Amino acid sequence: MTDENRKAKFESKVAELLAVTSGLSVTHIFMLRRMTQADPETSSWANERELGVVFDTILDRAVAAMDVEVLGAAADQQFDTLLPPGDEDQRDKERWQLFDITKKYLGKRKKVEVVVEVPPPVTEEEVEEPIDHSSFKSMFDETIARYTRRSLLCLVVGPNHGSLRPFIPVPFIAAPGFAACYETLLRKFVLPDLRATKRILALQQSRTWDETGSNRLIGMIQSGGAGNPILDTWDSRWAAYGSEGIGTKHKKGENPWEVFTEAAKAGNYTPPNISDIPLLHSVIRWEPESMLDAWRELTLLYQQEFHPKSRHDQAREGAVRDCIVRRIRELPKRAGDMLAIKAFFELPKCDRMFLRKLMHSVGGTDTERNRVAPGLVHFYNNLPP
Repeated sequence: MTDENRKAKFESKVAELLAVTSGLSVTHIFMLRRMTQADPETSSWANERELGVVFDTILDRAVAAMDVEVLGAAADQQFDTLLPPGDEDQRDKERWQLFDITKKYLGKRKKVEVVVEVPPPVTEEEVEEPIDHSSFKSMFDETIARYTRRSLLCLVVGPNHGSLRPFIPVPFIAAPGFAACYETLLRKFVLPDLRATKRILALQQSRTWDETGSNRLIGMIQSGGAGNPILDTWDSRWAAYGSEGIGTKHKKGENPWEVFTEAAKAGNYTPPNISDIPLLHSVIRWEPESMLDAWRELTLLYQQEFHPKSRHDQAREGAVRDCIVRRIRELPKRAGDMLAIKAFFELPKCDRMFLRKLMHSVGGTDTERNRVAPGLVHFYNNLPP
């Protein structure tokens, strides 16, 4: 076929498609596109790029004809109501196509006033009694228990925002009450194991522990580095728990996982299991102040990008996504992942589509994404359809 004949056939087919699709729904247009792509004869008049341009034009026309509120409601459901049944990879491609096409129309949708709650700074003195420094055991346990609890409290999904994704269960790490449950596990099973090690016994005897001892312990935790007695001991014990079980120094018949199971029943969430040990292990490295600062920055940028008070307050497109990517890379492993999950439940625009784009920004391959943001990847891959 000569170039002129092919061009004539292309123009004829395009005119035919434009006529046939006039008045068709988005769903039917996608079905027609799949049929056209599967037809061997199609390659005689259009390549893949040309066919994509044609159907983009057709879809744009169909989307423009929709009521913007109806279109917005479909976008809130990840466009599931507009996609025909079929292979999930195919549906994902079509979902992304709709995401790109609808952006200019969804800007006309009525803005819903969204108030993002930014947590005020919390100091230990406001909510807790001073730590008892009369014994190393008391000081050691109280310091680490309170420190980790404060980090976990930064992740709790508020009761009002939790209803934003009513059909998606809040993971245990962000569930109200889990911080107290984790603290119970530490006090009863983990911290006694740590204090029984030679490294911590030597630390106890190496100096006089006065009222500054709690701050010195936190300073040691935050300093990291090789040879750190607290972190090294913590790491070695959690590494052993995968095979030996948590709290190996305790009486037979005691099951540390029951602490999680009972709390999960009361809190109506799925309890962690042995596969979650890496996440439970990582909590001690999440500095509470850094977590709180990251969430403050994220919520501020969310307001500025999606609900600015004025044009001068408008943040650039993608500011929230870039903020999360940066925090995932800056914060200790899994800390930034958990903030992204909290955003999913508390911030309307941080939906399933947002998480997918976020993961592609984190890494270009599955291997890279799993290395940089394992918690986020696990959460996204296990979202209900």
